[in-house]
Amino acid sequence: MFVPHFTLPEELLLLAHHPTEGRVVCRPSSLRLGIAGAVAGELVLARRVVVQDGKITASGGPALGDSFLDAALAGVAGRRKGHKLQRWVRDTAGVKTSAGRTDEVWRHRLVARGALREERTRALGVIAQRRHLTGPDDRTSPARERVSAVGHGASDDERARLLAALVGAMGLARNVLPGDELFRPRSEVTASAGRDPIARTVRDLIRAREGTPGRARGGESLPEGTGWNPLSWIFDGDGGDGGGD
Repeated sequence: MFVPHFTLPEELLLLAHHPTEGRVVCRPSSLRLGIAGAVAGELVLARRVVVQDGKITASGGPALGDSFLDAALAGVAGRRKGHKLQRWVRDTAGVKTSAGRTDEVWRHRLVARGALREERTRALGVIAQRRHLTGPDDRTSPARERVSAVGHGASDDERARLLAALVGAMGLARNVLPGDELFRPRSEVTASAGRDPIARTVRDLIRAREGTPGRARGGESLPEGTGWNPLSWIFDGDGGDGGGD
């Protein structure tokens, strides 16, 4: 069901958790937009899609053997002329399935793979709470080290570069690279979001959404369970209509 390596969506989700408290450090809507961008980035790295001129288009090639990524790939391939990247990211972030929202689905996957472990507690003995801490297979530290290498100008690895750009787009640089002494590499990670078309799209959607509560400035609000669902055929048995413009 899963590709052997840990994917960009998984690594980005790991880095979005506080290292000791196990809570997500950004807004849920921002997290879902980042994960959607990371899915696009993973497909680009696999040479299954091309992102160019504001569009995401399938470039051919066999399935990857990962049901999550192959569902997204099938959705991109469903339109020969491709999708507008901003709309695709927004629609993908808005997916809601019987297994939960996109961030919940990917978090379940990380728990299943041992990269996260879930702790359930009750605050004041009444309020149920869940924390997601680093699991027995620590994939958070290597991901953080690769982002740090990009920030220090010590890596030109494409996967690390994309991960760092998405971290910058989501405003996670301080969580990943804390401390005053890391100001310069942290600034580089943040700036790198503007140099990648996927990360820049994620950053702009987050900024637009946060600019006007409940509404993306100059665009549509983030869908709540509407629009194209790239994972629906896994959870709901429906291939969707291809969506997008």
